[in-house]
Amino acid sequence: MILLGIVFTFQYVVAQVPGNYKAPKIDEGGKVTNSNGDHIGWVTKDGVIKDTKGNKVAALDSEGNLVDAATGKKMGKAEKNGNYSSYGTTTPDKGWKLGDAQNGMCHVKDEKGNVVGQVHENYKAQGACAIHCLTNQPKKK
Repeated sequence: MILLGIVFTFQYVVAQVPGNYKAPKIDEGGKVTNSNGDHIGWVTKDGVIKDTKGNKVAALDSEGNLVDAATGKKMGKAEKNGNYSSYGTTTPDKGWKLGDAQNGMCHVKDEKGNVVGQVHENYKAQGACAIHCLTNQPKKK
């Protein structure tokens, strides 16, 4: 029984270390990778979100709305603290919360507290919406 408790404690401690989560990430240069570590796009400090080819996918307007580059449609809202709420009905989330930076990285959590991404503190204001946009973007042919 004690051994089982030690194993569970070890798993909990390992899961809390930033970088051990298999989730999308934004590094200190704005490079966005998916949960497999594949490069899926970029985000700039002023809130422009681009795909891997450099095509503008979306951007944050002056009020924090995430606006689709192709249609001009508002897709969600990024708060100044980095929290993000999607306006779409095709995504199951009810909003993402951004935690404080630890070792330069902030955890992005869903409404149940599950880590759905990690954002470098350089991109705290726009990181959650960039991850949401790029990971939910339909595949273009």
